[in-house]
Amino acid sequence: MEELQLTLTPARVDQRNFGMQLSNWRVGQQLTALVVESRPNGALLLSVGGKTFAASSDIPVQAGTRMAMEVKQAGQELVLRRIPDASLPRADAGGRAVETTLALGSPRPAALLNQLSTQAARFASPELQELTRALRGRALKVETLTAGEVQRGLRDSGLFTEADLLAGRGNRAHQSNKTQLSQVQTVALALADDLDDGVSEAKALHQMVDKALALLKGISQQQLGSLPQDDGSQRWMFTLPAQLGERFHDVHLQLEREARETDQPQSWRASLCFEFPEMGPVTVRVQLQGTSVSVVFECDNPDTSTWLSRSMSSLENQLNFRNLRAVALSATTTTSRNDPPPDGSSLSVEA
Repeated sequence: MEELQLTLTPARVDQRNFGMQLSNWRVGQQLTALVVESRPNGALLLSVGGKTFAASSDIPVQAGTRMAMEVKQAGQELVLRRIPDASLPRADAGGRAVETTLALGSPRPAALLNQLSTQAARFASPELQELTRALRGRALKVETLTAGEVQRGLRDSGLFTEADLLAGRGNRAHQSNKTQLSQVQTVALALADDLDDGVSEAKALHQMVDKALALLKGISQQQLGSLPQDDGSQRWMFTLPAQLGERFHDVHLQLEREARETDQPQSWRASLCFEFPEMGPVTVRVQLQGTSVSVVFECDNPDTSTWLSRSMSSLENQLNFRNLRAVALSATTTTSRNDPPPDGSSLSVEA
């Protein structure tokens, strides 16, 4: 079993609340580490005990993997030892994750919506059909998309369901995707209970249940990955369904708000990933600081990047109309990305 050595930077150690929490870690204590992000260059972003650490590993680990850890050494230098846990994803002899939880940012709401759209009517359940209409109605409409619709999609994504309940916004919480997915699961299970397991309708209903459960787990993982950081920065992760024609597709969105110095304008970053027919995979990276904005489109399909390149002047005009100054606009073709390791406390992995 590999050992993970967490070496805290002085900035981290000086933060009182952070140090107080780490002082509660004891040798022999068992913790769960969640791989929040995994990059092709081996860099990892781990969440341990509600705090985020940067890691570097030669062993590939998928995002969303949970690892059972034991505190081997505490104090200024923390050493965690990975231990087997039957309830968590296991690794094979090469250290690779065999079973993983749903990757952060990768729930697949489109698969459930496509199934509900074609099959909900066959079960003669008004409640299931009403839930289908509600979920379809909140999907982003690609052909007529507006900023207001995106804002509503983020609000109703399920990421803020518990926060809305705590704030007394019960109506908003009950209409969120997370709540309605739970209702889909309950209704589909009740309908399946009245059928023989072997019939096709029962199999279809159990597929709905499995997809709804996977989506609920994915939203919970995204909520964990969206916890605020000690330095004032924060990241929010969303996966939203988008409707193009009669089919639904998944759109993955990550928003990041950087910690701000007193005399500096607020800085934001956003990454938007989607794959529509004929376009291929596209990642849009946006950085906004004050009124200065840069937008980069990364496309796997050269025809898509060429088509987007022709739209840069129109995009710049739209940004200027909103009093934003475009400092960089581009569309590129790429098949591999070597991102730099994430910032944070250092973590070395010893095999």
